[in-house]
Amino acid sequence: MSNFFDMACNTETLLHRSLTPFASPEVQGYEMALCRYFGVEEAIAVASGTAAIHCALAALDIGPGDEVLVPSLAVVMSIVPVLYQGATPIFVDSAPGRVDFDYEDLERKITPRTKAILPVYLWGCGYTMDQLMQVATMHHLAVIEDACQAHGSQWQGRYLGTWGKIGCFSTKDGKIMSTWEGGFLLTNDHHLAEKCRALRTHWAKAAHDPTHYSQLGYNYRFPEVLAWLGHKQVDALDRLLAHRYAQSMYLLKGLATELESYHYAGPERSNLFSPVFLLSEEEGRKGIAARLAKRGVANSVGSFGLKPAHLWPIFAHCSPHPIVTPHTQQFLSRVLAISVLPQYTDEELDGIIEVITSTLGEG
Repeated sequence: MSNFFDMACNTETLLHRSLTPFASPEVQGYEMALCRYFGVEEAIAVASGTAAIHCALAALDIGPGDEVLVPSLAVVMSIVPVLYQGATPIFVDSAPGRVDFDYEDLERKITPRTKAILPVYLWGCGYTMDQLMQVATMHHLAVIEDACQAHGSQWQGRYLGTWGKIGCFSTKDGKIMSTWEGGFLLTNDHHLAEKCRALRTHWAKAAHDPTHYSQLGYNYRFPEVLAWLGHKQVDALDRLLAHRYAQSMYLLKGLATELESYHYAGPERSNLFSPVFLLSEEEGRKGIAARLAKRGVANSVGSFGLKPAHLWPIFAHCSPHPIVTPHTQQFLSRVLAISVLPQYTDEELDGIIEVITSTLGEG
């Protein structure tokens, strides 16, 4: 309750500040806190994770005629910003049984029109980052990381979202770090950061700047009061990550005799945003994920309809040929990624374990 009281008092102060089209002191302080935590030079707060990806694409001048390699194992919101820019998403199959690219398929789909690669770290899972960066470097491609579910996840001790040219995050409600709505970008490229800052506020610059309102920008500003909350979240992020890790481990251990768990790679340290299990092929065919959703166990496939991204109608025009991603299809037919909220108690987690165990027992 004290946090809400503090926020109400802070809101009253913010409402009496002079108006400006540029980032407020609260937003700047939040961005500086993000830089310190993630060890980067630049952070840009924006209105959402989707806005972050859109700004990254626009700042890299990706547009009509360009192609962006994207995973078929992704949510719609990660891919549609490519369409915002008039570019074409090229869907890449996943590695068998993993949240990662099939790197043979990735390289096979690189063309002279390819400008970037957009990995999506679903459930806080990392890709094989050294291999991904090697491919990107070899072909002179920018890597735009969708780390919207991967706050604090690491590969070889380095945070996801800090490996590529620019990293994109969401702070929507339900994320480990939440400001109800919002997002941010991380980069070490000052020029790219300045372009993102201009893009989030209609390309507004200082009045004497000759580029002021010279390009198309957007209303992707981040509210001051949410920046205040975001700063608090950054300060508490280690504790928030530890809490989610403990919750997910509770479920992973509680279901260890019932379900196979996802196998993380050796150099990977996931934030365990969602505990990920693999159903048997028979359990997948029986629609266990959907049955669990109906019984109150929220999960990516059963509750939110996660499927290979290219199967959504919005992407039907992206290729004149059928898009085939057998590994993604097979993986999603078996995956059970459980949605966890921070307020879940051990008793509520026990209830989830009980529902899953009884549902599996019914056959």
